[in-house]
Parts: sequence; C-alpha cells; structure tokens
Amino acid sequence: EQDSQRMIARFSPLLKNALDEVFNKFSSDNGETLTKGEVSNFLVKVNGQLGRGGTWRHTTALFQKKEEASKPAVMTRQEWYGLFARELAEGKWWQVVHDLEICGAEIRSKASSSSHHYQGWLDYVYFDSQSLACLGFQEALTSSELSRVYDEGDALPNAWHPSDHLPIAGLFAWH
Repeated sequence: EQDSQRMIARFSPLLKNALDEVFNKFSSDNGETLTKGEVSNFLVKVNGQLGRGGTWRHTTALFQKKEEASKPAVMTRQEWYGLFARELAEGKWWQVVHDLEICGAEIRSKASSSSHHYQGWLDYVYFDSQSLACLGFQEALTSSELSRVYDEGDALPNAWHPSDHLPIAGLFAWH
C-alpha cells in the first residue's frame, strides 16, 4: 500500500487528469465514488467482458475485502488511483494507456507523435565500453514489418507477431 501511495504521488498531471476524467465519466454521484456496477461497466468497456485482466483482479479483490469488512461496496477516487498505480508497478503502462484512451481520455501528449500506435523503448542492453565493443545489433522488426505497422496500421500483437514485446540482441567483443 505504501508503494502504491508513492507511485500515486509521482503521477503526472496528464495521467491524473485522465484518471479523473474516466472516474467522473463512470461515477453516478458527481465523482465521489464508483459503485461495483459502475466499475463493472468500466471493465466491460476496456476488456469487452468481466473476468479478465489485472484491473478486474484488483477490483474484485478490493470489493471482496470491503464485503468481508462490512464496508460499502464503492471505490473511492484514491482507490481508483491505487488500481492504476498497481498496473503501472507491474509494468503494464500499455494497459493503462489503452484503458484510459478507450474511455475517451487524452493520455498522450499532442506533441508526442502523429502515429496512433504507441512506440516506446523499455528494454536496453547496457555494457561497459571499457571492456566491450558493440559490433552490431539486431533490428527488432524488418523494414517490411515496420511498414505493415506504421503504414498499414497492423499494430502489435497480431497474426504474424503474437506479442507486443520485440526481441533485442547485440553482438559484443572483448577489447
């Protein structure tokens, strides 16, 4: 819980505004809370159904704890932030972006890219240049695959690449 609160304190204004926008959109009490039904409506909107995804698991656990403690089955705004803090802590930034955007929130900076596909680098290969020389590296996608993604709109994952993770590799030699 402390980790979640530290993560929430580091939310950017853009992320916090998008979270607030979506929370308010699903709330029927002027943005005070979300009922179990309202959370279910959100989950169906982002996942297409109930019973799948990290947000569903986290909200199910939250409501179960509240039931066991005989507390009202509502989610506060702070608990909503905590839901997304946990998703981000698990490395599911793409899921957070998807969930917020599918609900109509603007989460990406207008200046970031003209592409409608998210592109970011999360994996790196670090090496000590005093001991090793990088002789080359593997491109993550071929030029035809890049064209399919950026020119034809064939986002990852898809039929020809069943993951949104791309392999990275480098060739090194000792000095």
